[in-house]
Amino acid sequence: MVDDLMGQQDIVIKSIGETFKNFKGISGAADLGDQRTILVLDVGGIINEAVRSGA
Repeated sequence: MVDDLMGQQDIVIKSIGETFKNFKGISGAADLGDQRTILVLDVGGIINEAVRSGA
C-alpha cells in the first residue's frame, strides 16, 4: 500500500546485462541525470516469486 507520492519523473530503463540476469526482481537501471543511478524493481516478478516460494 502506498501512503503518498513524493513526485514523478520520466526515466529510461536500461538493461543491466548478463552480470545481473540471475537477480530476480530487478528489471534494469536508470540514470536520474544528477549523477545518481538507481536499480528498477520488477514488482510483479517479486510478488510472483514470493507466491511461488510460499513466502
